[in-house]
Amino acid sequence: MSAGSPKTVLHVVDGLGLSGKTRNLVSIVSRLDRARFRPIVCRFSAEPSPLLRELEAARVPVHTIACPDGLQPGVVLRLARIGASQKADLVHCYNPRPMLYGGLAARGIGISATVGCLSAFACHVPDRQYAFLPQPLATGSRRNVFRNRLAVASMRFVVAVSRSLGRRFCEYNAAPQAKLRVISYGADVRAVDAVSIERAKAFRRSLGFAGDEVVVGSVGRLVEQKDYPTQLQAFALASRQVPNLRMAIAGDGPLRATLEQLAHDLGIAGHVRFLGNRDDVPALLRSVDLFALASRFEPFGVALVEAKAAGLPIVATAVNEIPDIITDRHSGLLTPPSDAARMAAHFVMLANDPDQRTRLGARARDEAEQHSLDAAVAAYENLYDETLAH
Repeated sequence: MSAGSPKTVLHVVDGLGLSGKTRNLVSIVSRLDRARFRPIVCRFSAEPSPLLRELEAARVPVHTIACPDGLQPGVVLRLARIGASQKADLVHCYNPRPMLYGGLAARGIGISATVGCLSAFACHVPDRQYAFLPQPLATGSRRNVFRNRLAVASMRFVVAVSRSLGRRFCEYNAAPQAKLRVISYGADVRAVDAVSIERAKAFRRSLGFAGDEVVVGSVGRLVEQKDYPTQLQAFALASRQVPNLRMAIAGDGPLRATLEQLAHDLGIAGHVRFLGNRDDVPALLRSVDLFALASRFEPFGVALVEAKAAGLPIVATAVNEIPDIITDRHSGLLTPPSDAARMAAHFVMLANDPDQRTRLGARARDEAEQHSLDAAVAAYENLYDETLAH
């Protein structure tokens, strides 16, 4: 390969199910400078995902290798074959299991340029008490700690979405912090800015919301972790004081029918829109007046970063790393988890005070620049250069 030709980067991930980790992967590989880098994705699960359409639109090839739970030596061989056939120059793996398989495959075909990424959830370790976990922490056993050490050892550099999360992971797993780099999840500020005021108004009308209504927006999977029951209860309390309050929830999941029934039982079904999965989130964010997140556990909160990029005032629960993303009473308002009354009070205050909404939203937008997708892409491209230089 000539010095001026693009370097091939093989991205290895467990699957493409909707999550902050996979959304970040797709956003990064779709925007890499193709004059410098040629991305390829290999996943270990064939589950359907709307992210596949985005990768196809970005002309990113996707390979699938079935990798059930447990030790699968054959996966290393098949992954090595893909890397060799595609003449990969660098292997970029997401989370410990792909890091372990990808690192072994890279070594087997003579690739020393390897980068590992740790999702926000993967960085959480059992060094504190959690009020709620969507699933057991994988780092709780000696076996997994040993696996994590091997995974880090197989990578030239390891990326975490925040310094504190990366440091805790390394300390708990006795992994070298010298390999640690920090690159935040990125929000597509340009996509939000591209939504004109006219388009936002038209989108709002298409959802059935009037101009004089105050719309609370949310984006997220309809799962227990996000605690939409508390959010709906808070909305029901607030709407008694603010009759023109409305809510739009983008996302889908196993709890949708339950939540729609709850909205009906609370008497707010006519004021809440369940929108399902959407590929026009920037337009949605530009069309609402404030953003809400009621999560009981939230490793990083990509939706919050996107809401900040849209310049929205935010009401969120003060769990996990959220207070590091939202500065209370500066770029948003924080509440204790599962506290519908406190969240309702914040909804009422913001609904009745447009000036406060404007101030909080402007500060959120200013803070969002440090989480821009352009900055994240540039950081990864620089890290690839540094890794290849070694």
